[in-house]
Amino acid sequence: MTTKVTFQLSPNIVSSASEGILVGDFNNWDINNAIKLKKQKDGSLKAIVPLEKGKTYSYRYLLNDGRWVNDDSADGYHFVSEFQIENCMITVPNEVKKAAPKTKKVTTPKVETAAKPTKSTKATTSKSAKKVTPKAKK
Repeated sequence: MTTKVTFQLSPNIVSSASEGILVGDFNNWDINNAIKLKKQKDGSLKAIVPLEKGKTYSYRYLLNDGRWVNDDSADGYHFVSEFQIENCMITVPNEVKKAAPKTKKVTTPKVETAAKPTKSTKATTSKSAKKVTPKAKK
């Protein structure tokens, strides 16, 4: 099973290059079958590649100014003694981690203290209530 993986080369590495390609284990290091990178507004180069989950791949970028460059955000690097270079490494996870559920910030409600009772504790009656006084017996 495959998943889409984003490869993005930062603007500081791209520098004056205007184009680039991505090669690696996923295309047998074949520059004729390379993945073309798209220039982004921020000056970076980017490609989205379907890769098999659970596998580790080596890769590098070849820019149109002739430079082979590495990814500054690679998972790691592997030294290739035959060519005296380091290749970038990426490991595609078996499962995409789900984002943790968002938690709501819980605030403790402000508790208002009850007003202090006044010295008068007489019950108040509404104006519509009639005051009944008992009649005295004769």
